Amino acid sequence: MPNLTHVWAEPDLYLLADEDLVASCEGVTRKVCPIQKEPEPVIFPEKPWEGVGPDGRVTSLQDPFYGTVLYDPERRLFRCWYNAYDRFQNRVCAPPHGSQGYSCCYAESPDGIHWEKPVVGEVLHDGSLENNLVRFREDAADGTSSLGEQVWNVLPYSSPGSEDRFVASLYTHYSDPLFPSGITFCYSPDGLRWRMRYPPPLMLEGDCHGFAWDPLQRCYILTTRSHQHMNLCRRWGRPWKRHIAMTRSRDLIHWTAMETVLEVDERDPEDAQLYLMYVIPYGHAYLGELLMFYAHEMVLDTQLALSRDLRSWQRVGDRRPILERGEEGSWDCRHVALTHNPPHPEGGRMRFWFGGKNTPHYQAGYGALGTGTLRRDGFVCLEAGEEEGIVNTIPFRPPRPNSACWIILNVDASEGEVLVEVTDVDGHPLDRVTKADCEPIRGDHTRALVNFPATPGNFFDRGNFLRFAQDIRLRFYLRNARLYAFKLSNYSPVWPQKD
Repeated sequence: MPNLTHVWAEPDLYLLADEDLVASCEGVTRKVCPIQKEPEPVIFPEKPWEGVGPDGRVTSLQDPFYGTVLYDPERRLFRCWYNAYDRFQNRVCAPPHGSQGYSCCYAESPDGIHWEKPVVGEVLHDGSLENNLVRFREDAADGTSSLGEQVWNVLPYSSPGSEDRFVASLYTHYSDPLFPSGITFCYSPDGLRWRMRYPPPLMLEGDCHGFAWDPLQRCYILTTRSHQHMNLCRRWGRPWKRHIAMTRSRDLIHWTAMETVLEVDERDPEDAQLYLMYVIPYGHAYLGELLMFYAHEMVLDTQLALSRDLRSWQRVGDRRPILERGEEGSWDCRHVALTHNPPHPEGGRMRFWFGGKNTPHYQAGYGALGTGTLRRDGFVCLEAGEEEGIVNTIPFRPPRPNSACWIILNVDASEGEVLVEVTDVDGHPLDRVTKADCEPIRGDHTRALVNFPATPGNFFDRGNFLRFAQDIRLRFYLRNARLYAFKLSNYSPVWPQKD
C-alpha cells in the first residue's frame, strides 16, 4: 500500500461543494472557485526529445505534458514524471511498437516551481544517454527514445519485504492476438528504474486512466473508459461517447468488475464527452477532477465532480470549470489537464500542476506544464454581499446523547462577518446557541472555531465545547463573506433520501 505524504480525507470536514449538505438557503450565491494559474509554464520543452525541432521551435507536441507531481519527504523535493508526445518521433520511431510516440521525462524541484532535469541515463537518444528520459517498457524500441506508451500515474508504494517505493500505471500494447492491449503496473525502488508486470491485470481497458489510493477503504481506485461499455453501446444501438468507469483493487492484481459511474447527460453540450477523471479522497467525500472534451472545437478543460460512495456523482457548481483554458493566444488556450496527484499543501493554500497546449486535441503545437494554487478546501463557496445571507444545513445526529462537538469554519469574512446558530431539526434555535449568542467571526480563516458564551448548561460547559441531546442543524448568517467548508466533530449527517 502507498506510503502517502499527505492525505486530504477528513471525514468530519464538510465541503460545500456537496450540494446535499444545504437544506435551504437565501441571499447567497454558490460559486466554483477556479484554480489561480501562474501565467507562464514551469516545465517546458527545451530538448529534442521534448518536442524542440531542428529550428528551435516547439510545434510538434500533440498533447500537453500529462504527468504526476509527488513530494518526496526523504529527499525533501518534488518529483515530476511528464509525457512528451512528439509528432516527429511518432512517425519515425513507432514501428514496430504501435502507433504511439510518447516518451516519459523526469524532473526535480525544491519548491514545485523551479525545476531541474537531471540525467537519468536509461534511454538512448540520438546515440547518447545524457537525457532525462525514463524507461518503463522493458521491450520498448531499443536505441530510440520513443518508448511507445503513455505513463498516466505514479504513486508512492510500500509492500512488506519489497524495496519498491513507487508504482506506476501504464497503458500498453502486446504481441498477443487475444489481449493486444491493456493497463498494467510498473514498480520501482527509486522512481527512475522500473519493472513492468506482464500480463496486464486490466486486459483491453484504457487508454486514458486515473489511478489513486483510497485511504478510507484501503484500496486502489482506477477510472478509465470501459471496454465492456463500448460493447453494450454497440448492442443497444447507442452512440458511444467517452465516459467514466471505475474499478478497485487491494493488491493491483485482482480488480472488481468495471462499472460505468458517470456519463454525459442532457445538461451537457451535445458535443461534450467525459475524457478522463482522477479521484481524490477529500474531506467527507471524493472529488473527481473531470477532464471535459468538446468535440466540435476539439478543446478540453477540467470540471469538478463529487461523490460520497464512488458510485453516485454530482457535477459540481453548474459544471463551470475548476481549471479554465487560458486566454486566446496563450500557451494553454486550447487544452488544460491537471496532473494526476493530490494537491500539495502550502499553508492556507494548495498547489496544483497542469498540462497545457495551444492547439486543439491531437493537433501538433506547443505544450508545457504549469502550476497554480487554490485556497485550502476552497473548491466551492457560498457567498453573500451587503444583505445578509442565510444557509441551513441538513440534520446532524450525535452518536449518543450529549456527545461533544466543535464547530469550525473555513470562511473569508475579511470585509464582513459570519454568525452561527444551532437549531433543532424543525429549525427552532436552541437555547444559548442562537445567532445573538454567537461571537462574530471576522477576517480570513481556514480554521475558525465558533464560540458561544461560556456558561453552564445542558448543551455546553465551555464556549466552544458543545453537547446536544438531539439531532441538530447548523444555520449560518453571512454578510460580505464566503463560506467554503465547516467541521463538525463526532456528529453524522442525515443525508436526504434520493428518489
